[in-house]
Amino acid sequence: MRQSAFFQPPCSVALPDSDTSVMMMQFDTQHYSPVLFAHCGIEMPEAIRGAVHKRQAEFLAGRNLAKKILMSLGFMSTDIAVGNDRAPIWPQTVTGSISHTDNLAACAISPQYSKHGGVGIDIESVIDVEKATEMEGVVFTEKERGRLPSDARDISWLMTLLFSAKESIFKALYPQVQCYFDFLDVTFLRMDAQWLYFELNTRLADALVPGIQGKVYYAKVGEKVLTFTRSEYFI
Repeated sequence: MRQSAFFQPPCSVALPDSDTSVMMMQFDTQHYSPVLFAHCGIEMPEAIRGAVHKRQAEFLAGRNLAKKILMSLGFMSTDIAVGNDRAPIWPQTVTGSISHTDNLAACAISPQYSKHGGVGIDIESVIDVEKATEMEGVVFTEKERGRLPSDARDISWLMTLLFSAKESIFKALYPQVQCYFDFLDVTFLRMDAQWLYFELNTRLADALVPGIQGKVYYAKVGEKVLTFTRSEYFI
């Protein structure tokens, strides 16, 4: 089983955040085999051993991408264990985030400037109109939806964007919050050509109280949505 049949060469992603290293990589689950974990020098966690091959393939793609970034940053040890909360355990001095959708994986790694600093990256395939509409009241409110641009042709993309942005916020703030919180705890305010702006409406941690505002970077990747944020963006 050749790695090259499963992985495509990774590509770097430019962000307006020069401290963060981001890569994306395409992978093909049809060419996945469990032996690729050993070939890539990545241990398969016990929790993944019983998973279906699709989940194993996604996990391997994300961890392999993270390993490549860590190696490019000069880390000798690139093992990324799985914590009790299923979140990756990153080497000291850095923090990271992994996402995947369909056949595409993305990973972002940043210096960890504080004990609970975090980053969040998310990549999503655009949700169809019916499913996007069902997210109202669960992912965002009617008021939030009304703040989106009114171009009906892009409504599925825009609502997917809101979902993805809130996923990235969750990942970035989780090291401080240390528990799962609701999509509706964060309110969408507005957007421009590069950023989405949000406000916390619930106390999530000592430094994350109602009224705190932050931003999420977004971009189109083909037909997919990419979002990124850092805990430092919420002050």
